Amino acid sequence: MQFKLLPDKYFIAWLALLSLSFFLSSNGVYAQFIDSTAPPPKPLGSVLRTVREIDMTNDTIPEIMQIETTKAKRLRDIKVRFAIYSSEKKLLYSHNWKANDFFDPKDHLPDTIKWFRLQRLLRTFFSNQNFSVCDSDCYSSLFSRVRAADIKLGTLEEQEFVAAPHKVFSVYAGRDDLYGITWLDSKKKFVTLWHN
Repeated sequence: MQFKLLPDKYFIAWLALLSLSFFLSSNGVYAQFIDSTAPPPKPLGSVLRTVREIDMTNDTIPEIMQIETTKAKRLRDIKVRFAIYSSEKKLLYSHNWKANDFFDPKDHLPDTIKWFRLQRLLRTFFSNQNFSVCDSDCYSSLFSRVRAADIKLGTLEEQEFVAAPHKVFSVYAGRDDLYGITWLDSKKKFVTLWHN
């Protein structure tokens, strides 16, 4: 039995297609677990921390926003803490929750997969799309989608809020805990503007 060899140009094209398909398929599987733009993943139980400086109080001095985890060997024992500090390191706002709150209780993924996802969530916690500026038009349409929280309709706080645009940060503190916070000068603190 004789085999016919492909001409060189067809053989090279076939080899290139084979290599490309292998490359794409192996990278597709790998990309499900690893973000190529991210730093190397930390081992389960390490402290994760993300920090961003941004002016949330409209005084031209940026506040320090920080989210971090506690150390624990199992994901269900890890706690997450979100805090905002002034430039003088004074605590202005704090909220804690369990890392497991990000995942559906019916989700039986292993801790290692959840850990990789938690790292990605914390890396993007302060991404630009979570910040917005809300004015009176935004405020009037907001409560058709979410419910009011600390700023009640018809109060002095509402009048203060709609009098000038305010920066709002959307906090994703778990599957059932999504809310927006803003700074109120009259209270000298961060308040919850809306809640899911």
